[in-house]
Amino acid sequence: MPFALHQLVEYLLALVLATSSVHVARGGLLVGGGAAFAVLALTAPGPLGALRVRRVGLHATLDVVVPVLMALAPALPALRPGAAGIAVVELAALAWIRLATLTRYPRPTPATAPGTGAGPGRVDGGTVPGVARRAGRGTARLRRAWRSARDAGP
Repeated sequence: MPFALHQLVEYLLALVLATSSVHVARGGLLVGGGAAFAVLALTAPGPLGALRVRRVGLHATLDVVVPVLMALAPALPALRPGAAGIAVVELAALAWIRLATLTRYPRPTPATAPGTGAGPGRVDGGTVPGVARRAGRGTARLRRAWRSARDAGP
């Protein structure tokens, strides 16, 4: 999916979440999710971004982090909407993560993203698989550090 279409769907999802909040009990989470997706779309570096303040790699990371946090938020009683709201939030989060895996994020060039290490023969971490790879490696490092601290003892 082209990144411009991704941004358009991001705007539409923000609108759907915000308008759905009117129809559910305690819809604050839906308003917050809609606002988060609107900010993502407005600040994206693509053709429909109004502000373009973020890099593509950061946008790809937030395309995974925001829906995961939104999906986990109903576990907190203060943020829990009604049953219909939970269904909308979970469906939107799953759909967005799937859409993010189908998106072709534009690759930064060394001229547009100095110091990113992008170039021939380099793996671009700005894609969802790249983000997942970095997250997995970071988790493995944390697990090794925890195990070594646990085995070292007091």
